[in-house]
Amino acid sequence: MRTISADVNGLLAHYQTQINERLEEFFDKKVEEASRISNHTREVVIGTKEYTLRGGKRLRPIFCILGYKCLSDHNPEAIIGASISLELMQSSLLIHDDIMDEDELRRGKQTFHIVCKDLCERQFGKNKALKFGENIAIVAGDLLEAYGEEVLAKSPFKSEHIKKALATYAGIVKNVGYGQILDITAEREGSFNEAEILTIHKLKTASYTIEGPLHIGALLAGASEADLQILSNYGIPLGLAFQIQDDILGLFGSEEKTGKPVGSDIREGKKTLLILHALEKSSKNEKELIVKALGNERVTVEEIDTVRDIVRRTGSLDYSKKLVAEMTDKAVQAIKISDFRTEAKDFLINIAGFIGDREY
Repeated sequence: MRTISADVNGLLAHYQTQINERLEEFFDKKVEEASRISNHTREVVIGTKEYTLRGGKRLRPIFCILGYKCLSDHNPEAIIGASISLELMQSSLLIHDDIMDEDELRRGKQTFHIVCKDLCERQFGKNKALKFGENIAIVAGDLLEAYGEEVLAKSPFKSEHIKKALATYAGIVKNVGYGQILDITAEREGSFNEAEILTIHKLKTASYTIEGPLHIGALLAGASEADLQILSNYGIPLGLAFQIQDDILGLFGSEEKTGKPVGSDIREGKKTLLILHALEKSSKNEKELIVKALGNERVTVEEIDTVRDIVRRTGSLDYSKKLVAEMTDKAVQAIKISDFRTEAKDFLINIAGFIGDREY
């Protein structure tokens, strides 16, 4: 198993602390801004602050910082400030995702629409409280995306660099939207294949978790097309590895570490490589057990355990783990041959190990 050094762990923690401080400062200003409008707007913005700061690895802003540091070490405070745009985007997309998935837990606490549902019950009664919560959460997600754009637009970089970074920001949101459409329709379709799953992963995860943030940071440093291509050669395979590992955790991870309900991917009917290859390699009886569990909101813990056993027995878990390792290695090789600044280059190589081996 790969390990990352204490130095890399320390650097991750260092960046996470700085990013959290910038997020707190930003939200305090937004709470003040919202307070001048209404108590209701104030409460919602306070809620977005709590939701964003309750946890998270801050990988997207960290990749943004690293994309910048691949090319420049000038004005490090400015890129840390700009990087929070990616965490604001992340919160926006997660809030909307939780509504679509009907999840009630995020990072071990209530999802945003459930928080707002409870708010409605306390202030206005229980009539259509869930609908109220979902509506407010949709608007809150939109606000957070706009906040992210605002952070980038006001960052102290060259205007032509900011313009390109904003276009990339919009492109990330667009790709996630396309991927989400494919993901939602895939849940209704009877069949799916590996190419379709990887396309969804590329649009929904690789683009906005690693490649896009790296591009935004690099663009703010004045990156060339050749620079961006190298970062894509690293970011796309590593982003795919990230999502496949995420799917492994969705079935085999612990609720304590992931902050999501055990078996939530099964309940949602999520189409993953784990499920695809298990269906291809399993017996007729095992296929029926998987199909019965998939998308069943009332699936039992015992049925989820049965699906896990089938995934293991058919070699599907090993296949997904092998793909994670192969894609991680591909990413590492792409960045190794670059002539980027050593500090960022070494960190990108080492953080790839964290992506492949993470347990949360």
